[in-house]
Amino acid sequence: MSTSGYLDKVVMTFKRLNFWRSVKCEFMMTLFYVLFGCGATSSILASRDAKDDITVTLHYAASVNAALAFGLTAAIMLHCSLCLEGPVHLNPAVTIAMLCTRRTNVISAIFHVIAQCLGSLAGAGVLYGVTPARLHAHLGVTMVMGSTGRGQAFGIEFVSTFVLVFAYFASSDPGSSRFKPQPVGLAIAAGTLFGWQYTGASMNPARSLGPAVVCNEWTDHWVYWVGPVLGGILGGITYEYSHWAGPDTPASTRRRFSCNEDGDVGIERDTSGSKDSVEDAPTELTFSINMADDPEV
Repeated sequence: MSTSGYLDKVVMTFKRLNFWRSVKCEFMMTLFYVLFGCGATSSILASRDAKDDITVTLHYAASVNAALAFGLTAAIMLHCSLCLEGPVHLNPAVTIAMLCTRRTNVISAIFHVIAQCLGSLAGAGVLYGVTPARLHAHLGVTMVMGSTGRGQAFGIEFVSTFVLVFAYFASSDPGSSRFKPQPVGLAIAAGTLFGWQYTGASMNPARSLGPAVVCNEWTDHWVYWVGPVLGGILGGITYEYSHWAGPDTPASTRRRFSCNEDGDVGIERDTSGSKDSVEDAPTELTFSINMADDPEV
């Protein structure tokens, strides 16, 4: 594509109302995601620092609280976005994975990531204004916990985001009739239960950016960008090139149970999409339709 043609395409993208509506939805939904999720966990982080000998019960209560807060909020925001414009991403890792698998274009990806980061900043700012001053030291900031190594933290964020993006792609598969927000919320909840005690279970660079800016806390912040982005890219590519392509794939076969006259049960292989079945299929279709006489003019 020539430079002039590419510029024309960019201008046409900016002129579309749906493009700006989707950017607005990304900003608004990410704002509420950070506000509700970080707001539900900021008091837990403050109490954790106040007591070094935190009990096991409090630890599990904190992880369950964070999982419910982020998982339910994500599911609600995704459901609300379906009625406005379409399923939002809420996550730069998801947007970049969609770009790498050619499900979105470069211009849309750039503006969606900017909207997500600005929404996270706005959500963390609103949270800072509506919470007591004693909670402002953390305010949902993600940090590497205890004796967890930096490489281990990277691996946890990588794996958790891989599962999240894989679930997002499965929920928005073209073969599905409608986007399903529940699996995405459950994936976030499961990832939070898994990684909360090690990294705070971000799985979302924008979610970590807002509280880090408001609280000016940048320790190991690279983990929450590199890990989720790389994990999301691999999750999207893995789903894109490994899910079942359908019965019309030449190499696809399906198993079915059969029972002969003697009562023996066996397994037959149904090659409905194989080359032989295609050659046996008729090449022409003929049909007739009874139509009424044309009315006189």
